Amino acid sequence: MPSRRLLFAGLASGSLVALAGGCARGRSSPPADADGCRAPGELVEFSSVAGARLYYAESGKPVVQRIQPAFLAQLEAWALDWAEVSGYGPVLEITSFGAFVDKCGSFHQLGRAFDLAQIRQEEAAVSARFDEWQPGRSQQLRDYWRLAASLQLHFNYTLCYPYNDAHLNHIHVDNSISGSDFSEFNQNSRVQVQLVQHTLRHVFDLPTPDTGVFDDVTRDALRQVQAAAGIHAPLRNAAGWHAYLRAAARG
Repeated sequence: MPSRRLLFAGLASGSLVALAGGCARGRSSPPADADGCRAPGELVEFSSVAGARLYYAESGKPVVQRIQPAFLAQLEAWALDWAEVSGYGPVLEITSFGAFVDKCGSFHQLGRAFDLAQIRQEEAAVSARFDEWQPGRSQQLRDYWRLAASLQLHFNYTLCYPYNDAHLNHIHVDNSISGSDFSEFNQNSRVQVQLVQHTLRHVFDLPTPDTGVFDDVTRDALRQVQAAAGIHAPLRNAAGWHAYLRAAARG
């Protein structure tokens, strides 16, 4: 199994299809009690992500938050990857609703979750505040779903505005499912299928439903993108899934 670092290098160089095997998942987490509460391990303070200053969405001011160190490293790997693939330059500021929150039933309680509201880059700002700009112009929606695809690559558990009203103002990511690995596709996951459908619609301009069902219409649109991008592996193959997400993130 290739390490995350080696796989990241392969993705960056475009050698996606050669990495045909999936990675074993790293789902290590402390057991929850009867109320779904977990005791966090080591937490560190952070005020930036890969050099991008961190701001709190509620106040708009710079903030120091707490996070698990390994999860912070994953966020930083994502930020560097997005800066390259987006074409918008380095990430300068990240606005968030938080990382560690002492709340039972959530990976925020372990410092292994992050709620992203907006990022500002050298050449553009990308907002996940669907609550502020819905239903959205085509460019807003395109950037939103490009960003979501980039996050989904690094974090299997990526929740966007179609999930529920609580996610209208941010994109939630955590590593509860994929651990330290990249994500894998599950066609029975409503969340992942909706991400595919929305990227097909808003990034690639192909009419698709918003059902969360991996139906024939979705598959037909997906095949068009795969053919145009030279992606030969299916989504159920890790390399095919990663290739699609990177194509969507590039836009």
